[in-house]
Amino acid sequence: MGMIAWLAARTGLSRAVVALLGAVGLCGLLWAGKALYDRSIIREHEQGQETKLATIIRQADAHAADARITDQKRNQADEDAERAAVEPLPDARLSDRQRQRACAILLRQARERGHEGPAVCRSDR
Repeated sequence: MGMIAWLAARTGLSRAVVALLGAVGLCGLLWAGKALYDRSIIREHEQGQETKLATIIRQADAHAADARITDQKRNQADEDAERAAVEPLPDARLSDRQRQRACAILLRQARERGHEGPAVCRSDR
């Protein structure tokens, strides 16, 4: 006696109903297995994407840090040049030529930063 016949005799259902219920159960198991497999594939893909994104973010952070350091060095050099341009020489007066050159540098730097130059250097005073 086959399994379907045995189940039909045991439950009191017809063989067709038992076979249909078995087919539905088997399809349900296959569907659940496929859903678990799909979920694992999607999880692997998402983890791969997150890894790639983390690498890109680390590279961007490193690039931004390098750019900040470069900007800080340039700003410090500009500040040092400004300071050197306006510091008077010890026990000596600036010549008119030295004063004009210092003013030209200060006015150029102020323009580059979008600021107004020192009042002592502007021609509108």
